[in-house]
This record gives sequence, structure tokens and C-alpha cells, in this order.
Amino acid sequence: MSVILMAGMSLIPLVLGIACKLLFKTKLTNAMLIFMICMSIWQLDVSVLYGADVLSHESILFLFKLFRIGSIMVPPAYLYVGFVTLQYLTKKEKSWMNWIINKYTLTIYFTWSLFIYVINWTELGVTRVKTIAGFGSHTGVLYPIYGEWGYLFVNHIKLLVLSILLTLISSRKVTDKYAKNFLTLFSLAFFLTYLIGVLNLRPGTFVYSSQIAVMIFSVIIFFIFIHLSTKIIRETSEILKRKEKEEQIEMSTSGLIHEINNPLTIVVGYSDLLSRHEELNVSAKGIANQIHIASNHMNQIIHNYHQFLKSGKLNLAESDILDVIKESIVLTSIKMNEKRISIDLQGQENVVVNMDRDKIRQVFINLINNSIEAMEAKQQKEIQISTHAANNSIIILFADTGAGIPSNEWSRVFTPFHTTKKSGMGIGLSISQRIINSHGGHIEVIKSSDSGTEIKVAIPLNPYERIVAL
Repeated sequence: MSVILMAGMSLIPLVLGIACKLLFKTKLTNAMLIFMICMSIWQLDVSVLYGADVLSHESILFLFKLFRIGSIMVPPAYLYVGFVTLQYLTKKEKSWMNWIINKYTLTIYFTWSLFIYVINWTELGVTRVKTIAGFGSHTGVLYPIYGEWGYLFVNHIKLLVLSILLTLISSRKVTDKYAKNFLTLFSLAFFLTYLIGVLNLRPGTFVYSSQIAVMIFSVIIFFIFIHLSTKIIRETSEILKRKEKEEQIEMSTSGLIHEINNPLTIVVGYSDLLSRHEELNVSAKGIANQIHIASNHMNQIIHNYHQFLKSGKLNLAESDILDVIKESIVLTSIKMNEKRISIDLQGQENVVVNMDRDKIRQVFINLINNSIEAMEAKQQKEIQISTHAANNSIIILFADTGAGIPSNEWSRVFTPFHTTKKSGMGIGLSISQRIINSHGGHIEVIKSSDSGTEIKVAIPLNPYERIVAL
């Protein structure tokens, strides 16, 4: 295999890394680009050893030492990709893994690698190159001869194996299945590729070039990364659209509410005075009283809409989602006992979500109260609440045995002031949707009939916006 062809093949990881960078603007993309650059330099380093027919031994030795930073920096660059994925796409739980894969250990790993690279330039590292029999080569191939501290590079490889094992263990905690698959396949493919590269450390196995392995690995990782990044960008776009919609509602209505509220205050005040004015006859007082009732009703509508707008303002803090559900059940327990309604809660504990605890509790209380009202005329009165993690979200399902919601009303029940009940303002579910949307999640009716309704609430565990560099 000619040195020119091998050098060309070594650029494949770099080209794919640049393509990732151009396609996706994320923090993970930056880490992948650094890793792919190191992979290309590593393979370029191997390529120069096949250039004995075009370069002198001295030149090849210099270039080998220069480009050796690729193979030395690939392990910490790999760990950096794992660190970024775990940093932005997993929950930050207190565990022993946080003490091993963090920015401090990553800095130490990079520093150690730079130390190995510096040693590489001394007589303790690579001392010279010698010719050995090369596979498919008439002129042979050069092989590096290591000095007294050559064993440091071997220990460096052992650290890589440990890094891969730790990353694979950590990936089990990733809730997003795309990120988990990416980390798993990325780690295994890289391990196999580097293992083939390690064969080049011995003259007897130097003929097993890592060029083909790196090329295949780079293409596989490229498509895995594309799959993950497409998922992240799509989810982020949907979240931002929901939040933008809420912001537009707030901007378009907050000013209008303010303008209506001022004259309405005058109407409420004067209608109250007129209804109590002694000079008015009974008929006039009745009319004034009706105006007063209507203006108060309108004032209540404006107050409710103001509450609806305020529901999008969040005070975020980390809380256990199951604790919030239990609090909601306690706060509605008196009403459930009066109606003889049983409730069944099945959920995973210690699922910590960054949320506005009070507002999320308000959502759950609204959903429970809606279920209670829907079961008024039912013999079987039961509410089932369950939680489970799916991809990057915690899913909370509320199922009841109520009268159900007509299919054509499923999406409309979340519209402000739209209600299917005989009483009520129709503001509860719209406020709930606004709260969940503001958290980057979504709420929807997934099943409803005359035997009951099931509503799904999804709240992100790790907001994708954190990793997207917008």
C-alpha cells in the first residue's frame, strides 16, 4: 500500500468530523471533531512509516514523532466525547462515577498524555526507526525502536482500556436510548479499532495495518452520531416551538389584559354604586346589579387569564417527581374520600427532575380533580398513576374510569376557556399545558372512551437545549 494512498485514507476521519461540525452545532460535535482530528493524525503517523522509498529515515523519524501526538491524544479525546455525552445527556446523580469521569480527571488525563508526547521526543521515547518486512511492500516498512521509557506508552494504552470500561459502565445510566446506543457502539467500535492498532506495537504483527479499521470505524460512528444529533436537533426544535408559542401568547395578550382591566375597574366600581343608589327604582337597580355581576364575571375571566400567563414563569429546582405526585394525592385526598375514589400509584423513586415544584404539583392536582369530576356518575371510581423513564423524559400517566372525552375534543380541551363540563371556566388544562410546555415537555390525551381517560405528561430529564449551541 503506497504512502500517498495511506495518507489519503488517514484523512477520512477528519473529513467526517468536519462534516459533523458543519451539519450540527452542538457541544458533542466539538468533542467529536477533536476526536476525529486525533484519529486522522494517528493514521497519518502510521502512514509515514511506509514512505521509505520517498523520504529519508531521519525525515520519517521526525514526522513519526511529530504526528505521534495523534495516537497519544486519541484516548483522552475519546474520554472527552464520553464526558460530554454523560455531562449533558444524563442526570447528575451522586455516585462514585462522578468522582472518576469529571473535568478534573479529564484534565489529568490530557496532562499525562502531553507528558507521554514530550517523552516521545527524547531518547527515552522513540530513538530510531528500522526496516522490517512489510506486507505487500517490496521496499519494506519502517518500525520505531523505543527507549527505556517506551513502556509508558503501553501503560497509556492500559489507561485507554480502563476509560472504555468506565464509559461503558456509565452509559448504563443514560436515560436517552439514542445517547446510550451511541456511547455503547462508539466505545466498542473504538476499542476494536485501537486493538488492531496495538498490533502495530510488535514487529511481527506490524503488517496488520489499522488504516482499514479506522476507515470503517469512522464511517460507522459518523452515521451513529448523525442519528443521535438528528434526534437532539428535532427534539430541541419541538421544545423551542412550544416555548415560542407560549411566549407569543403572553406577548399578545398581556398588553390587552392591561388595557381592558383599567376601564373594567371603573365599570365594576360604578355599577356597584348604582345598584345601591337610593334614588333608582327597582328596575334600574336590577339593571345596575346585572351590570355589576357581568363586570365581576369579566374581571374573573381576566384574573384567570392573568394566572394562565403567569403559569409560564418558572422557579426551577431539582425535585423528586414521585414526591410531588404524592403531595398532590394528599392535597386531593379529602375530596377523593368523600367521593369514595381509590387511587393506585406505581412509580420509580429517586427520579430527580429540574422543575418548578409548585407548578408541576398544580398540574397533577388539576388532572386528579378532573378525573374525580369525570367519575361522578360512575360505579367504579379509580385513578391509576404510573411513572416510567422513556428516552430523555419521565412519563407520568393518569388513567381514570370516568365518562371519557369525545375524540374530537382531545386537542381542544387544552384551549383556554374551552370546557366539556357543565360548570367551570375551562382554564385548568390550558394552564397545565402551559406549565408543562414551559418545562420543555408536553401533555396529551392518549386514550379516552366511555370507560375512562388516560392522559400522558412528559417532562424532560435533561433539556436538549443544554447541548445545542444555538
